[in-house]
Amino acid sequence: MSDTVLLHYEEQGTGQPVVLLHGYPLDHTIWRAQMAALSDSFRVIAPDLRGHGQSPAPAGEYPMETLAADVSALLDRLGIAQAVWVGHSMGGYVALAALRTMPERVAGLVLCASHPFADPPDKAQARRDNARRALAEGTAAVVSGMLASLFKPGTNLESIPAHRVRTIMLSTPVQGVAGVLSGMAARPDSVDLLRAPVPPKALIAGRDDQIIRLTELQALTAQIPHLSLRVIDDAGHLPMIEQPDATTAALRDVLSYWKR
Repeated sequence: MSDTVLLHYEEQGTGQPVVLLHGYPLDHTIWRAQMAALSDSFRVIAPDLRGHGQSPAPAGEYPMETLAADVSALLDRLGIAQAVWVGHSMGGYVALAALRTMPERVAGLVLCASHPFADPPDKAQARRDNARRALAEGTAAVVSGMLASLFKPGTNLESIPAHRVRTIMLSTPVQGVAGVLSGMAARPDSVDLLRAPVPPKALIAGRDDQIIRLTELQALTAQIPHLSLRVIDDAGHLPMIEQPDATTAALRDVLSYWKR
């Protein structure tokens, strides 16, 4: 994997490896509460994906498969053959890409505030337009208007958690913003990947998520009986920040299958 980049990451704990993947345009620190809590039972690895946080941000499009390959290369560096992949939003798309292209590396998959659907044409085009805008005008031009949609309706956007998220977003390199927007626009539908009962898979959702509607995930789990769904009350698209204890409890419940 010579075209992969060396990802910045944090690691805590021992046991079954669990990889926590952040969404766009964030970084690994959104998972700090869960890392600390879950490290009593699991080896938790939280990287900054390509173009985010302290990881490299090369120019060009970032297909989800490329981001998955970066994570796989990190697992190689750590001597880990297989892990449970937990992906938030875009991180879920990365985990699905790993399941599609390197299933032997995926012991299990958890989508948190994420889904397996491809973008409809209008949304894909909007992402490509925003990628071009980011390169022309900078990160803030594209991400500044996102903050309110990430939290549940009525959230005080001057609160400490909201300020923290805003700071992370505005710090995301412009090449990272453009690269992942183009990559997300090109991703395929992955619903069929969830239909197979092996490896085990689960969904975690904020009840008040304004980006990924709970009703869509409920319809999905109705179609796929072995796909479980845990709902976090009083949370939007960032349940790990809005309701950290409840999100940790949901993850611990899901991950109990792999505890050793």
